[in-house]
Formats: sequence, structure tokens, C-alpha cells
Amino acid sequence: MNGAVAPDPAATAPAGAAPQERGWRWFVLGMVLMVAVTAAPAWPPALALLAGAVRLLLPVEQFALLVLVAIAACAVVGWWAGGRLTLGLVWAAAAAWVVWRVPLPLTGYGAFLRGWAVTAGAAFGLVCLVTASKPFLSRALAATALAGVVTIGGLSTRAAGRGAFDGAAIMLSQEYQQRLTASLDLWRSRTSSPSWQAFAARLPEAAARADRMESLLHRLADPQPASAAVGGVKLAPLVRLAPALLGLETLLALALGWAAYHRLARARIGPPLAALRHLRFNDQWVWGLIVGFTALLLPTMAEWRTAGINLVAFFGTLYALRGAGVLTWYIPDRAAVWAPLGLLVLVPVLGPVWVLVALLTVTFALGLGDTWRDFRAGAEARRPWSS
Repeated sequence: MNGAVAPDPAATAPAGAAPQERGWRWFVLGMVLMVAVTAAPAWPPALALLAGAVRLLLPVEQFALLVLVAIAACAVVGWWAGGRLTLGLVWAAAAAWVVWRVPLPLTGYGAFLRGWAVTAGAAFGLVCLVTASKPFLSRALAATALAGVVTIGGLSTRAAGRGAFDGAAIMLSQEYQQRLTASLDLWRSRTSSPSWQAFAARLPEAAARADRMESLLHRLADPQPASAAVGGVKLAPLVRLAPALLGLETLLALALGWAAYHRLARARIGPPLAALRHLRFNDQWVWGLIVGFTALLLPTMAEWRTAGINLVAFFGTLYALRGAGVLTWYIPDRAAVWAPLGLLVLVPVLGPVWVLVALLTVTFALGLGDTWRDFRAGAEARRPWSS
């Protein structure tokens, strides 16, 4: 396996034609979800719990800003590859204006947001310039890693020892607390209404499940007392996982920016994104999982457990996506719609957490197994290409 996420463009495009993105359905869905998750703070009180979960899972709440910067980076690289200078200037100016005008202070989370958006965009543009022959996923992963190194270097110069990293953790913990408080205030305004009280009286199990969801959000975002940790407290689980979540969020933003640019410009800077069922990457990436599990399991590496859990979460998610690609490779056309509907039916029965855990377990096992036994080798997909 060569790390590709798209099949050979020559095999998928007509003779003499440049490779093109296929279809608008998934792209439009992705852009709609981008707008929806960015607008999560403005969701109605009835969806406040779901909004709270979304806001906690995205370290950079302004997801659309990351996508905009990614489009600008692609436009600049496209100009370098022979595209229009005007397009590159317009997108670069638009991204710079939005980054500057975002309604957040120039300190704390506001500074982190601006710094990460600019660093990730610049890193992606630089990687695209020097690795023109690489597929998107390899470029995006390299850019995310480069942005992470630059960010870590910037944090380490702010204070000696662990002080800078502690400051970043405290900043993000406070930001999560603000987000959770705002969402739960909206939710409590909903639960205090007569209509909710009547609903809870009719369906007490549904109301109890909502209460459990609220408690889960608290456990994921609230710091816990500890004798030796940041400021005398133990970091909340989602704060500890913030690097992995930020990396995954950045990969998704770069993918949307890549797809948007190639639908807006003629100058290509790489192959089109493939359908999920074609997702595969270099088998050597399994070492990310091995190192992560080693740091988690060895008692002598206790100081590296946060790094280990982030490696496991990041590469584990990538392998789960690869496993989902294996599943969609074999799912027939008739079951393509019914499989997601079946998962939705299981949500009220088992709860969203257990459904998600079961799905991730199955897809992760398939994705990891695909590293040693290529499940798609020599087998044809059950349905034609669609995107």
C-alpha cells in the first residue's frame, strides 16, 4: 500500500482529460455540516445537549475558519502551479480578513485560534509545494504534523519547563468550561419549561437518558481534583485528548478546503479525493498505534501517557475510517441506505454512546486487520463509484 487515498487519476478519467472531482452530493453535505457545527453555539435550546457535545469535540469551535484558510492555501498553491493570481489573492485576502476580524480577543483562546489556523494553512501550502506528487492524505498529515511542531515550539519558548504547556491546557480547560456552561444554560431553560415537564412525565426514560448525557458532558469537560497535575487539578478527558481531536479536525478542514478549491479553480494541485471505500494509507502508520499503546501500558512511561492516548486516539480514528472503507466496499447498493438507518434505530435502544463504541470497535478492528490482510485485494466493489 502506497499511502494513496485516491485511485490512479489516469484510470478514472477519460483519455486526455484532467482528473475531476466526482459529484456534488457528499461535498454539499460536508459544507452543510461545516456551517452547522460552526453555528452550534446558536442552536436552539432543544438541541443544546447535542450542541454542547459538538462544541467539546472540536477544539477549534470556528471550524469554517479552518476550511476558509485551507481554501486560501490551495488557491495560493494553485497560482504557483499555473493558476490565476487573482483567485489566490482574493482567497488569501478573504482568509486574512476573517482571521483578523473574528470576534475574539487577541489573547487566550482567540490567539490560539488565529495562530493555529494560520500555521496549519501555511504548513499545508508549503507541503503541497514541496510534495506535488503525493496524495492528499499524506500531504495533510505532514502539514498537520508540521503545524503541531511549530505550535509546540512556540509554546516551549514562552516559559521554561512545563509552564507553557500547562498554560495552554488551562486556557483550553477554561474555554471548554465556558462552552459547556453556555450550552447547559440553554438546555436548562428548555427543561424548566412546562412542555418538557409534560414530556418527562410521559417518557421518564427519555428524560433520564438526557440527564445521563448531561452528566457525561460534565465528566468529559470538568477538571478533577488531583495531587500532582496542572494547577492542582487533573485535566479533563477531552482536554487531554485535545491534540488528537485538533489534528483530526484539521485533516477534515483541509479535505473540505481541497475539495472546495478544485471545484472553484481549474488549476489542479493534486488528485481528486476518492470515495471512502477506497481509503487506504501506508502500512507503516501502524507504528503510531504501537508507540501510543506502549506509552499507555508501560509503567515506566507514565509521564508520556497523555502523548500515548493522543497517538492512539488519532491513529485509531484513521484506522476506524479505513475499516469503514472496507465495510462500504462490500455493502451492496440495497443496504447502503438501510445500514445507517439501522444504526439510528439502535440509538434510542442502546444509547448513542454504546452505538458509537460498537461502531468504532468494529471499524477499527477491520481497519487494523486490513494492514496485514488486504480485504479489498482482488475483490470488486459491490456498487459503482459515487461521491
